[in-house]
Amino acid sequence: MERSMKMKTFIAVLAVAALVVIGAMAYAHDTGAGGWGERYMMGGYGGHMMGPGYSGSMADTKFLDETAHLRKELHEKKFEYFEASRNPETDPAALTKLEKELYDIQSKIREKAPRGSYKGYGRCW
Repeated sequence: MERSMKMKTFIAVLAVAALVVIGAMAYAHDTGAGGWGERYMMGGYGGHMMGPGYSGSMADTKFLDETAHLRKELHEKKFEYFEASRNPETDPAALTKLEKELYDIQSKIREKAPRGSYKGYGRCW
């Protein structure tokens, strides 16, 4: 009888744990990778992006057009960096130089970013 009670308790604990895990996964899926979810973009927390001074996709298009060459350069430099970093014969000074070049390109892109649009959040450039 005691063994049966332990088994029932174990199954009950396992079921509760499974429900907690499923709930956490559903919550994570609902909020998305960034933790805010798409539902907040237009009316909730992200609504400020459509406020005064923000021209929406026109600002994005202009920014992307102006930085196309820099973004391509950044992509190529990242590829160069990752290839060098996986090569055991690469000199650490060469990696440091590539890191600085990556930082400089990213800084140039950030300088061209629309000031009122992103405020440095949510963009990987």
